[in-house]
Amino acid sequence: MASSNSSASTHEKALAALARLTRRDPPRNPSKRTPDKESRNNLADCIEKAQQEAGLHTWGFPIYRCTYKSDADWAELLYRYQWHVSHSLEYYNGLDMLDSYQTTVFEDKSFFEDASTATIREHFQKWSTNAIQELGGSPGMIRAFNVGVVRYRFCLFVNEESLQSVLRAPIDDCINKDAFVNMLYGWWKPESIEDFSQEGLEDVDKPEDLLEDGYESVEGCTLKDVGWMKVALCDAGLEGYQKMGEGGEWERLYERPHEICYNISNFYARR
Repeated sequence: MASSNSSASTHEKALAALARLTRRDPPRNPSKRTPDKESRNNLADCIEKAQQEAGLHTWGFPIYRCTYKSDADWAELLYRYQWHVSHSLEYYNGLDMLDSYQTTVFEDKSFFEDASTATIREHFQKWSTNAIQELGGSPGMIRAFNVGVVRYRFCLFVNEESLQSVLRAPIDDCINKDAFVNMLYGWWKPESIEDFSQEGLEDVDKPEDLLEDGYESVEGCTLKDVGWMKVALCDAGLEGYQKMGEGGEWERLYERPHEICYNISNFYARR
């Protein structure tokens, strides 16, 4: 009998120790949307906070339409993209953020059909500068790494290839590696000789060789980073928006075309 009581006591102690190990302390700064988690771990909270700090009230990537073969296909593309944004917000109990989410779509067949990234970038820079000033912000804000201004630093563009890749995939397939849109770094510029110090050029016979990474030409650029990349549809929404506001994330996550970047989000991890 004593042995049985001893065994029960040991078991109870083991359960108590396990409970202590698995017990989570309440978050110090709980999210208003998911109180059991830190606010910094809720992307809806993070974007809302960044907006408030920047003094800006809208968020969401601008989208350039670069294919005009079918209006019905384009409408379906936008529906699917917005579905993924809403789906991610729902995960963070943040559907209220749809009130400040803005889908800005640039459509002009004569100007944007099969447009080069240089054409898109030139338009985007003018638009973002004017837009942020109209909202009372300063153009200098655009240069900062801040989630609140991602909308004015990055945009998406959709050509026929990316549109069809999205339409081929089931809408709720959040681990699809082939459905993608194109993300453009709006303020990227290719390296030039002027970017190197004179000391760094002293022992270089052909300085122009420093600008040759040896990659296949993409719109005439042979550097590794060509200023845009293909991004999995799911990761081009909430998660992509948050990540692109952090310093160094573009360089860390960058995939040169024709590869597709599908590793932005840990929640939808592919690799």
